[in-house]
Amino acid sequence: MTAANVTIQHDAAVYHIQAAAYQANVGTDGCLTSFNVQGKEFFTLGPSFPRGAYLFQDGLLKLDKTDQPTANVITARSDKASARFDFGADAVTWTVTNATSLRMLCVIVLDSRVKAVLGRAGHWAKPPVAEPWANTTWFREDASLRMTGGDRIWGPWGDGLQVWEAGVDPHAIRKVVFTADAASPAELARSKEVAASPPPPPPTDPKGSMWDLSTLSKPPATFPCDLVHSEGMQALFYEGLQYDGKPTRVFAWMGIPKVEQGQKVPGIVLVHGGGGTAFSDWVRLWTGRGYAAIAMDTCGCLPLGSYGNWQRLDDGGPPGWGGWDQVDSAREDQWTYQAVADVILANSLLRSQPEVDPDRIGMTGISWGGYLTCIVSGVDQRFRFAVPVYGCGFTNEHGFAGSVEALGKERGARWMRWWDPSVYLPDALMPILWVDGSNDFAYTFNALQKSYRLPRSPHTLAIRLRMPHGHGGPGENPKEIHVFADNILKGGDPLPLITGQGRDGSQVWATFQSKGPVTKAELNVTKDTGHWQDRHWDALPAKIDTAGKATGELPDGTRVYYFNLFDNRDCVVSSEHVELGKSETGRP
Repeated sequence: MTAANVTIQHDAAVYHIQAAAYQANVGTDGCLTSFNVQGKEFFTLGPSFPRGAYLFQDGLLKLDKTDQPTANVITARSDKASARFDFGADAVTWTVTNATSLRMLCVIVLDSRVKAVLGRAGHWAKPPVAEPWANTTWFREDASLRMTGGDRIWGPWGDGLQVWEAGVDPHAIRKVVFTADAASPAELARSKEVAASPPPPPPTDPKGSMWDLSTLSKPPATFPCDLVHSEGMQALFYEGLQYDGKPTRVFAWMGIPKVEQGQKVPGIVLVHGGGGTAFSDWVRLWTGRGYAAIAMDTCGCLPLGSYGNWQRLDDGGPPGWGGWDQVDSAREDQWTYQAVADVILANSLLRSQPEVDPDRIGMTGISWGGYLTCIVSGVDQRFRFAVPVYGCGFTNEHGFAGSVEALGKERGARWMRWWDPSVYLPDALMPILWVDGSNDFAYTFNALQKSYRLPRSPHTLAIRLRMPHGHGGPGENPKEIHVFADNILKGGDPLPLITGQGRDGSQVWATFQSKGPVTKAELNVTKDTGHWQDRHWDALPAKIDTAGKATGELPDGTRVYYFNLFDNRDCVVSSEHVELGKSETGRP
């Protein structure tokens, strides 16, 4: 069929599109498998994967019901999604509808011969590169392809390939436009210079401290934000560090409770995790407890949009999480560097408020926010306490070990050297409460234990069996966090303190001190080995005596055990877990 400047021919497996400025193919699985400009291919097509421009949700999505309703339109659909391709003389509009309750991705893997990209604010780069660019122009020799409507670009993936990505929220629609030969003569000339340039050398280790605390300890400049509103909260931007050579702004919610004349309140800094942003409800939770609180977005976004797909700021910092695809960028342009700075600056801003006591401020973070909390605890000694919630160090030994390994030997070692909390935790001087679950998918017992043994300060453990992992309650609401904060910053009753533990054959014990009654003790045991995430745990009753000692008996075959003690507030404190070898698991 033929439309103005567009011809589409269909054979058994492929729709062939011929337009004035490009040639393209759409497979009968609904993927745009080829985009060719001036005889130059821009997409990568593998035998089965990748498929040029395709949809991804727990694997490649095949839209196996294809049709050509009009002369220049091809549609494809399945029970999970649909796609529509509108072909024009020099441009294609790709409209994707997500029919599921889960987020999916539009993905393009670019041809390895695409050697230059033009992104935000006139910035040039040589692929593969990781940047939060929504609109990009790609160059292969004298041909160009502009893509608008994305979220980010990242790489290297596979054998050094470049990836373009855009998310589609549940039951939402996303439009992407490809425009062929959209570059100016000046841009084409510049692209050839970029393509011919040698790859930059890997970044070098810093000389001295990674972060400049003399700068970060000063209150940052602030700017009003009228884009979002939440009752009782102040929405603001504060000045972040430079990213990609340009100034940045960080969004934050700040709340301060009513303060009596001449009084000052304690404060807390709240650090969100993966998929999250600055949450006003989290700030409100703490202002309701009499604390000033600040929650910042650490990924250059605003709290507009949906979970995991928040609206990016034009002058925001790098996207999260982990910064795996940024590892070859300058240190100062990598996510961990910027996110740690964002947290320290939030502390500087909060403590500068006249209603806040600067000597009574703590922090807590969830998941990747717990990871950041661990690093900041060893960098910013102004905090009075830290509470990482399912976050720890030794990333190459827990649930994200594969991400470190995928970087390769040199790059993985560099990531660990710069960004793993184990490097910074030995310098932490404040008390730390570690909150986690026995089967956390990411932050497993082995890495957690090695982490909490590093600081020189006291630590308390609160490790509940099968604690859920997430925002929206599980990571914000554990009672132990509130009690821990009140004890240190307000003089409230402390959590029980485990003073010792030991074993005599199958008899195990833990001693404790507590200002209030300890009402219950559990001996948590698993007979499983293998992945920590998959081990089955049983909670067995343990005895408590009046001298402050909990005792229990290990079943035959126990491989790991620890105690949980519960006080009259239903707060839990945990002993360290102990691993037993096969020869130690029977009765004496």
